Order: sequence, then C-alpha cells, then structure tokens
Amino acid sequence: MRGFGKAAKVLQISVEEVEQGVASLTTVLARCVRYYLPRSQQLLLLADAGLQEVAREALADLLTERQEELYGEILSSVTSYRNLNWRLDIQVASRSLQQQSRPSYLLALATSNGVKHMEADFSVLKEVCAQLEAALAESRSAYSRRFQRFNK
Repeated sequence: MRGFGKAAKVLQISVEEVEQGVASLTTVLARCVRYYLPRSQQLLLLADAGLQEVAREALADLLTERQEELYGEILSSVTSYRNLNWRLDIQVASRSLQQQSRPSYLLALATSNGVKHMEADFSVLKEVCAQLEAALAESRSAYSRRFQRFNK
C-alpha cells in the first residue's frame, strides 16, 4: 500500500487507480506465462492492454527471458482435474425407511493435489449440473469469446 501511495502521488492519480493498474498488468502477464504465448502474441496482448511501445517491448523481453521459470511457478500453484469416479449407493431397507429407498452418490475427485471423497444426493448434483450449464452458457457469450481469443 505504501508503495502504491508513492506511485499515485508521483503520477498524480488515486491509489485505487494504481492498485487497479497493477492488478490488471499482473493478470495480463500471468496469462502470457500460463498459456506460454510466443513473443508476437505477448506483444498483441500487451498492446490491447493499452501499453506504450517501449513498455510492451520491455515486458515482452522480460517474459521471454524468464518464461520457463515463471511457467513452473504458475504450474506448481494451479490445481487441475485428473479424474472423477462415482458410485450410486441405494439404501433399500432400514427400520426407519419402510418401503422407501434413499439413493446417494459417492464421488472421488482426483486433482493434482490429491483425491477428495464426497457424498451427495440427487438434488445437490442437479444444482451443480445447473450451475455448470450456466457457466458453459456464459463461456459462449460475446465477451467470453473475445477474452478467449487471447488464450489460444
């Protein structure tokens, strides 16, 4: 915060604008590294961010020089999906459940951080499915397509 205050004073803008600029630049640089973009695409992405030619060249040089090191750092901190195993269990008899069945799903989600075991009923899985479908529909929006253009 203290560094942002000094930068804001020198640039004669608010601290919030400096924080927002740093956050935006960090996002752009992380995206360049994460998708291992070549120098030409890095320059296009930095140009779209509104940076001047000198700044674009300097940042692209830095990214090209340290891309492998930064890529390793990002990969070590990202959790990624590996596998999902599931099983349907149905309790068909108990003293309290007469002539009723109670289904439940047992899930084993394998990620790069290990395996997580969960249990869910149909209504929970139906809600998760609805949320995933909404996210998929959002990913097909015009804004998302423009955003994804830089991630290829």
